Amino acid sequence: MKGIKCIWFWFTLVVCPLLIILGVATFAQLLGQYMYSEQFSFSSLSSFQIAFIGGGVCAFSVFLSTLKEVKIRFFAK
Repeated sequence: MKGIKCIWFWFTLVVCPLLIILGVATFAQLLGQYMYSEQFSFSSLSSFQIAFIGGGVCAFSVFLSTLKEVKIRFFAK
């Protein structure tokens, strides 16, 4: 079980920032389309775009909790 926790710890430190970047980029793309398109409709959103934004939000939450664990694990005196 300790090995799984160690793998999950490093996995979240590497993968979560990538998911956060993907979610922010997707949100920025949608915001740009909304601002510059005269006929933008929210019904034209794809399920992938919604999943990327939701995944970015969830990854941000997991990443914050992992950063708290980093502070405890590496910077505790």
